[in-house]
Amino acid sequence: MGRISKKSSNSSLHGSEPNSPARLRHRKPHDSKGEGLASPASNSGIVPSEDSKKKWKNWRQRTTFTFWMIAGFFTVIALGPLSIMLMVLCLQVLIYREVISLSSVPKKERDLPWSRAMNAYFLICLEFYLYGQNTHRALKRHPWLEAHLKPFFAHHNFVSFSLYLIGFVWFVSTLRKGYYRFQMGQFAWTHMALGLVVVQSQYMIENIFEGIFWFFLPIALVIVNDIFAYVFGFFFGRHQLIELSPKKTWEGYIGGGITTMIFGFLFTATLSDWPFMYCPPPNLHMTAFSNVTCEKNPVFIPRDYQVPAAVSTLLSFVLKRHIATVTIRPVQFHSLAISAFASLIAPFGGFFASGVKRAFNIKDFGNSIPGHGGVTDRFDCQFIMAVFSHSYYSSFIKVSTITVGSLFSSFLLLNSDKQVELYQSIQEYLQTTGSLAYAAKSAIGA
Repeated sequence: MGRISKKSSNSSLHGSEPNSPARLRHRKPHDSKGEGLASPASNSGIVPSEDSKKKWKNWRQRTTFTFWMIAGFFTVIALGPLSIMLMVLCLQVLIYREVISLSSVPKKERDLPWSRAMNAYFLICLEFYLYGQNTHRALKRHPWLEAHLKPFFAHHNFVSFSLYLIGFVWFVSTLRKGYYRFQMGQFAWTHMALGLVVVQSQYMIENIFEGIFWFFLPIALVIVNDIFAYVFGFFFGRHQLIELSPKKTWEGYIGGGITTMIFGFLFTATLSDWPFMYCPPPNLHMTAFSNVTCEKNPVFIPRDYQVPAAVSTLLSFVLKRHIATVTIRPVQFHSLAISAFASLIAPFGGFFASGVKRAFNIKDFGNSIPGHGGVTDRFDCQFIMAVFSHSYYSSFIKVSTITVGSLFSSFLLLNSDKQVELYQSIQEYLQTTGSLAYAAKSAIGA
């Protein structure tokens, strides 16, 4: 125990030094074979027991900081879309930093002083591209402001690509003899981190613009599943689920899944009555205390469903009254599908992260959250969840609509003569239908 085999030591990325600071952080005890397993018993399918005192100490610490994180999360949600976007940006930077640090080799980086700077530069380029798109979308709700910033956004894609090309040329010009393999490995690792962390988490922001509901519900489902999988595993866990995560049990996996499905179905009904949740944000400074109104997506409107005869008979026997129909919002059925993904598939994002930690011989990605590890340890399942929820919403729920903002964006693409022609046509139509006269009377009456 505690001895690290030669085979395990040589498994580091790019052939880096096994005893560098990046490798020594949070290193887990290994068995004599260097495979990183807690004990031989883990191969039997039975989860090894822990010291009781240490176990309960970890439970208290983890529970305390879980409540603190939940409180902070609800506060950010209440402050509206701008605070949510800033939170996602901060998480992207922190997680990217933790993932990039895994491949850190201080000795080689001292000889290549621009290595870390390039990691930061490529992150800035991607954030500029992604957040520039989101800013443009937000400005569509303020046509006069978009008109003044039109030249900037008209060339946003070209500027973003030009910035990336500068980074690419910078990287190629810094290639040094004797470091080619290391530098190419760093370049590949950086782009993998950008894809898995920044691009995937950006779908969280995409969900915000469809309504905070579509951002909040998927994240809440993953949190609930994680909490109850831990609770069921802590009290009832006996059989190991997967070797990558020895503490994950079938009892926790199943118990967390059932709880998440029930929570998702009931919690969705509560959120469906709150315009702050289901309305697309009219602006970025909207908060939970703003007076928001919009036309409801049909999935949020309750509908009556006929209860099958066999189920109706059973309910009548149990509840002592006849039930022929039930009133349910269609979105609640959709929430069951999203809950199922959060319970069955999203945890594999965590298992993938466990595989990464195994590959680098570390226990956690960091120690910024007591009892939980690093930021990546807590948000590893959220990335794939964000992509799924956005894809599901776009495929099965989204209703195509034409807004004033989208029409005005098209108007700005016309040349001056076409803009004047369109204006005159609209004016003539409104005069013919009497809409202008009606609007004028309404304004005088107000």
